[in-house]
Amino acid sequence: MTNEIDLVVKNAFIVTMNKKHPQAEALAVNAGKIIAVGSNSEISKEYSNAKKVLDLKGKFLCPGFNDTHTHLLYMATKSKDVSLEKVQSPKEAIEKIKERVKVTPKGKWVLGDRWDESNWDDKRYLTLAELDEIAPDNPLYILRVCGHMAVVNSLGLKELDISWDEPDLEIDQETKKPTGVIASPLSHRVADSPKLKKTQEDLDEAITIANELANSLGITSITENLSIMGVKSYISARNRNELTIRVNMNIPHLAFDHYLEAGLKSGFGDEILKLGGVKIFTDGSIGARTAKLSESYFDDSSTSGDFYIEKDVFQETIRKAIENDWQTATHAIGDEAIDLVLDTFEKINKPEIITVGRHRIEHAEYLLEEQLKRANKLGIVLSMQPNFPGRWGRPGQLYEIRLGSERYKLLNNFRKIIDSKAKVSFGSDNMPLSPLFGIWSVVTHPIDDIKITVEEAIYLYTLDAAYSSFEENIKGSLEVGKLADFVVLEKNLYQIEPDIIKDVQVLMTFLGGELVYEL
Repeated sequence: MTNEIDLVVKNAFIVTMNKKHPQAEALAVNAGKIIAVGSNSEISKEYSNAKKVLDLKGKFLCPGFNDTHTHLLYMATKSKDVSLEKVQSPKEAIEKIKERVKVTPKGKWVLGDRWDESNWDDKRYLTLAELDEIAPDNPLYILRVCGHMAVVNSLGLKELDISWDEPDLEIDQETKKPTGVIASPLSHRVADSPKLKKTQEDLDEAITIANELANSLGITSITENLSIMGVKSYISARNRNELTIRVNMNIPHLAFDHYLEAGLKSGFGDEILKLGGVKIFTDGSIGARTAKLSESYFDDSSTSGDFYIEKDVFQETIRKAIENDWQTATHAIGDEAIDLVLDTFEKINKPEIITVGRHRIEHAEYLLEEQLKRANKLGIVLSMQPNFPGRWGRPGQLYEIRLGSERYKLLNNFRKIIDSKAKVSFGSDNMPLSPLFGIWSVVTHPIDDIKITVEEAIYLYTLDAAYSSFEENIKGSLEVGKLADFVVLEKNLYQIEPDIIKDVQVLMTFLGGELVYEL
């Protein structure tokens, strides 16, 4: 008789993401790791005395999802703010903000976020005038879903000490007065104001919310983009053994020198919590017209977007990271911003070191074919968001409005990218967080250069995602010796109509063989 083990899962439709053995019926777990994968008869015979046996009655099981680009903790801290994610019009947005103002003491801030005018019946921004009307005595700060633009009222402008000559404060050309819209980098700068910034206590309390939210969506690992305070919150939670997700922490480049002085490097930590790369911004977003393009925007010929960092500062940061064995994670959406990243790595002229470092481009939406070849030659990891083309990249949606009927089809060409054998990982950027929404987005997309298969999409959320953080040998597929992180779904993604994938329920999520979520 074999020694007693922790768990046997049987009668499941198991998708392993192990290309040598892609499917199975059962698996065995002990001490947090997978010790066997195979048929029902093989596992039942070999491990007849498990502490727990889980009969899934044919349910779909796959590796836990790994979201390689999140702001999960930040999202959790904003759970008490006014969420405008589901509103359908400016009027509805105003009403939701108004209701919060009614119960907020005079002089206190009212914060809101996740508005997306591209989903509204009247596709316009909120205005300072209408915000002033509903909140004459409360400062307002209402952040767009992309995080690169916000709207404020007059009292908000005053409290944040924003002068009318700020280049990122939009001015009405007729009235010569502010419209209330503030773009990046001004919106990023004021977000760090003590009046808006979440406290350390806020972040610490949000850890539980972050855990629960991720686990409910089948997420067992994330790459999180964090401030120093966010890093501190995750370390405190790890010390209290309160994390039910594995976290790869990207740090802001402005704090990079502090980490270097401490002698820290990418990979420092353990299987639950570790340091990832240096997060650097080169541009903004397409929605805010701040992604840096080589040509002007279709719906606003006066702009082609903005660089968020000086070229020499960016180059020095990359050089410093490579010399000190740090991975980099550079936000670059527009083709001109992507060129800056590729030019910088090419000029360093150390291809072997660069490839080993698995340096990442975050988003890489407007990646042209020649740029793809250059990225592949450098071994760059493309950390991309499948949910973006599902939310904004279909005919008539935001990307076509911003870029026109031809250029928008060049965004997020996953089919071409995968066929080129590029290194790709999938993440959400919290828009929305759900991996199932991301999978649905790309397997049902009407543009052939974007559409991929269900199996490919899962692979990019699991094993290829693990590669992006140097962890493909310990997780990302269900194989002997790997961490027992897996998710059970109510429906079989390989057998159902693709259109319903985004509505499939997560039944159970396991981390290291322990049940961390159950519907």
